[in-house]
Amino acid sequence: MGTSQRLANLLDSAVHTPAARGLASASRELTGLLLPSLCVLCGERDGAVCPGCAPHLAADLLQPFRAERDAAALPLRFTQPASAPVPVVAAARYGGEASRALLAFKDHGRTSVVRFLRPAVYRALGSVPELLGIQGPFTVVPVPASAAGFRRRGLDPVEELLGGPLPPGWTVARGWLAHRRRPLLTAPRHRTSHAGTGSRQRRSGSRDRFRPTRRLSAEAAEAARNGGRSVVVFDDVMTTGSTLAATWLALEHGGIRPAGAVVLAAVTAPGSVGDGGLNSGWGTY
Repeated sequence: MGTSQRLANLLDSAVHTPAARGLASASRELTGLLLPSLCVLCGERDGAVCPGCAPHLAADLLQPFRAERDAAALPLRFTQPASAPVPVVAAARYGGEASRALLAFKDHGRTSVVRFLRPAVYRALGSVPELLGIQGPFTVVPVPASAAGFRRRGLDPVEELLGGPLPPGWTVARGWLAHRRRPLLTAPRHRTSHAGTGSRQRRSGSRDRFRPTRRLSAEAAEAARNGGRSVVVFDDVMTTGSTLAATWLALEHGGIRPAGAVVLAAVTAPGSVGDGGLNSGWGTY
């Protein structure tokens, strides 16, 4: 490993230390005390989500549903009588009050909104046995945040959404996956929209985003000996499904085969399909 790569790894690790996370949390709380806070939905009344808007947000987050149909980049599972995308439960459709609250939480520093979003996450996790037809106990694996994203936001949105007590039978597996890091001296890759790209392009652009860690290798060996836990991936938003697909692939490389995924919000587009058919061309799962 070169010097630049070691330095990148060191900086990445430093950002994710408990001390760095604690400092970021204290800074957010101080900001919340010093600055006025208007409702993220109406922008008129005091509070993260005012009493007048809270029922509308709760209604958007009330009913978990199966969301894999419109995610063209999800991997396929080949079963009889036909193949199907890996199953995903979403707490809400991405749109309306739910998307506005999530964006305020993730990208605009309104971290107190998380207390209105966590119950929907727990409700979606609790619906997994019924909606996915799998049994616990369960291990939920959060999609890892990049160091750049953590520095920009001062938080890891996925970890924050899983920050409270989970439903009975659920545990969080942190540190199983990490981002593959680029050397500091390489040219940055500009982020591009998914617009105009097909499902195969989206897969090829993100499938190597994550890598299994030594902790995952140890946990996989333990699971092989003892068994009995269903692994579920968790992310905040699913658009094409490419991030979940990359997470899924990294877990399989580490010796763990997930049973499904859960997201807070899913982008839905009834009637849309990816190029060559929904979820085409991923490989064998």
